[in-house]
Amino acid sequence: MGKADPYVVLSMKKSGAKSKTRVVNDSLNPVWNQTFDFVVEDGLHDMLVLEVWDHDTFGKDYIGRCILTLTRVIMEEEYKDWYPLDESKAGKLQLHLKWMAQSIYRDS
Repeated sequence: MGKADPYVVLSMKKSGAKSKTRVVNDSLNPVWNQTFDFVVEDGLHDMLVLEVWDHDTFGKDYIGRCILTLTRVIMEEEYKDWYPLDESKAGKLQLHLKWMAQSIYRDS
């Protein structure tokens, strides 16, 4: 009792692309240490949404979320920082974000 089985759902707001972390059982201080890649076509107008959930036998409970613009990672190319979870008393996520620009080739 008193512990969660948290996981994070990551999504890009504009494209709707999603990924999720594994569940960390019985933890109030989970460490995922996972890497996710997203293709972002409009980095200046897209947002990364991270929602934290508690996995339960009979469903899931919402813990909180944070929404990030991509401006800082585009400008700095790489950084680590802590982000508080909205709608949560004390939750926060440490993220290591990296921007890798790639050329897009389109047929004319």
